[in-house]
Amino acid sequence: MKSHKILILDYSIDQFESPLIESCISSDMETHVFHIETEESFPKDWEEMNFTHIIHTGSTLSINEVSPFTEKAVALIQKASQLKIWQMGICYGHQLIALALVGQHAVRPASKGFEVGWEKVYFLDSAVGLLEVKGEEDVWQHHFDEVVELPIWSELLATNGHTHIQAYINYESCVLGTQFHPEFDLEKGNAFFRKDRMNLVNLGVDVDEILRGEPTFDSKSVFFNFFLKQEYIRR
Repeated sequence: MKSHKILILDYSIDQFESPLIESCISSDMETHVFHIETEESFPKDWEEMNFTHIIHTGSTLSINEVSPFTEKAVALIQKASQLKIWQMGICYGHQLIALALVGQHAVRPASKGFEVGWEKVYFLDSAVGLLEVKGEEDVWQHHFDEVVELPIWSELLATNGHTHIQAYINYESCVLGTQFHPEFDLEKGNAFFRKDRMNLVNLGVDVDEILRGEPTFDSKSVFFNFFLKQEYIRR
């Protein structure tokens, strides 16, 4: 029997997120991917499937617009939290968890606009020891929306001048959230920016400047290994 049974809920429109995330997970762990487009996209009887961890991916969708699956996703997140199944949310998934556990007022369009590129985040002292990272690290960013309020008892892990809540953990609700995308390494991250060049240019972004940046640590190993070490306690 494999040590972990992981449910990956892929909200990305072109379904590019789940392969990236699966590449971050050890082969001795069992993964189940569902591409979410409607309420019918979710696994039926997921509560009886004994998942140890759930990952909510990023997406080009906006958290500030109701999607066909939003109500079902909110209900699943709330139930999984009650069951003490650890959940990780990345960018859109991070925002979706805040929407589910706090409310609509917890998310909004980013007040400072589009954050994109290999951008610096600052890890709090407690996070430096917890994650074994430096106080400043460069990570992959691509978002228009942000979380402005966390579930009660949350611990902020990382911040920056653009988006205050860059990463957090909540041991009571069993959730880990990152506004940035730890699943992107240099090769895959820059490949995305090259593919999206026309759109980024239209948004006023200097793509060549972005491509001169790079990550300063192995965010894939740090965040996914840390998340998957969180203990699953079924209640």
